[in-house]
Amino acid sequence: MPRRLVKNRNIEVILLQDDKYLGEKYEIVSVKPIFARNVLLPQNIAVLADKANKNKYEQKMQAAVAARAKKAAGLEDLFAKMAENGGVKLVRKVNKDNVLYAKVNESDIAEAIKETYWVEIESHNLKLKKKINEAGSFTVPFIYKDMKKEVAVVIEPEAWEKVETKEEKKEEVVVEKTKEELRAEREAKKAAEKAEKIAKLKEKYK
Repeated sequence: MPRRLVKNRNIEVILLQDDKYLGEKYEIVSVKPIFARNVLLPQNIAVLADKANKNKYEQKMQAAVAARAKKAAGLEDLFAKMAENGGVKLVRKVNKDNVLYAKVNESDIAEAIKETYWVEIESHNLKLKKKINEAGSFTVPFIYKDMKKEVAVVIEPEAWEKVETKEEKKEEVVVEKTKEELRAEREAKKAAEKAEKIAKLKEKYK
């Protein structure tokens, strides 16, 4: 019986631009022929990774390989620092049930990492199953090529300020002074009254 031909077998292409779903510029990736023929090739996103194109883009591909290695080394340093410092912290407003008013997504985490560690990462490398909608501690997977890491993310609630009613403010005015403060005020008042009497007597018997 003749062997059945495998239809739609993947082919290799050289990316001519970054694509968060496929890879980075001048990287060789494997895709479906129909996708390459209908999308990548006509839109100049990629070219076939045949012998001619490999020779044509050889230097650029080698430079891209070196750039990716440098990027991976930088990410290793970043994750070492985050491990030492407990990851990254975000402060967000929450309601009385500890639920965030605005959910935290991959872009929010990437921005927090940039602000804290001065290193930019692509948000699409963070793999949240769903957006974070409450305060607490979370572990977010990070994937770049063969590198798999975890980011410790802490969402802290913003300090909640109670809106006081007029009655509460009046009550606060009544009890805001301590006994020592009231005693000091009385003594100061007596001293002032005594000084005034002495001043009047001096004026009278000049």
